[in-house]
Amino acid sequence: MTAIPAGHRLRAAILLAATALMVLAAIAWFTLPWFQARRADSLLVDANGHIENANRVMADIGIDLLSLEGFTSLEGIDKAREAVAAARPRLEESAAEVDRAAAAADKGAGLARLPGWYANYLRKKREVAELRGQQLQILQDAADKLEELYQAAPLMFQSMEEMDRLLGRFESAMDTTQDDPSGAAATLDDISRSMRAIQQQLEDLFAQSGFILIQRMADNVRDNAELAEQSKLLADAVASGNQAMVQQTASDLENHLMKTDIGIDYLQLWLDTEIKPLKIDYEKLQSRQQQLDEEAAELCRGYR
Repeated sequence: MTAIPAGHRLRAAILLAATALMVLAAIAWFTLPWFQARRADSLLVDANGHIENANRVMADIGIDLLSLEGFTSLEGIDKAREAVAAARPRLEESAAEVDRAAAAADKGAGLARLPGWYANYLRKKREVAELRGQQLQILQDAADKLEELYQAAPLMFQSMEEMDRLLGRFESAMDTTQDDPSGAAATLDDISRSMRAIQQQLEDLFAQSGFILIQRMADNVRDNAELAEQSKLLADAVASGNQAMVQQTASDLENHLMKTDIGIDYLQLWLDTEIKPLKIDYEKLQSRQQQLDEEAAELCRGYR
């Protein structure tokens, strides 16, 4: 038998090895989608688990950060302030979980041999997670605003209650100006002094906190104090019997009344300007998430 030259054996071995590699590559190429689909399944389970964790943490938050709670008593304000503080670490934890969910879905969507519908499905899930993250940022912004509000809330609450009482006395004093001008003047003087004291407290707090709503309240209390002072002048004029002075002070009082807002709902004003826009944005993001979830479900129904 003739021996096969060593060079031929080497070439044959190389050819056999190359053929084997080609066969393995072909097998891998055709089976890779299956393996990547299984990998994507695992990543999807991971993403869903992180979303569930985020939702569970959020369920423990004991306050609606897009509304106003506790403004019925000082005790209620304290509880609401504590609830906002307790919500902060939970918001951060939820945000971290949502980020992990988005990363897992994005990784799955990026698998090269994944079926197109499945990649689209995972991209929608990633977008849902990203929108959820934006919602959490909105809640964090709301928590910042609520924290600032609740720091000033005790004095605000007391000032609002006291102003309601003083305005009630003001109306009663004005009703007695004709029958008892001297008594009305004394009462109006006391009312204006009390209002000035409230104004000073609010201005002092604004100087410490910089919370703009406090300054607006102080300005309004000042306007009402000036109204009480002008009303006292009218009562003094009536008591003096000087009709010319009565007419002049009455005209001045009417002008002042037209410029003065009485009974402003500061909390509703604050909600409308600071929280309501956040709530609108939050609800828009929620609607978009629901739309994406429906689109993702439709993909599943069409291909699985």
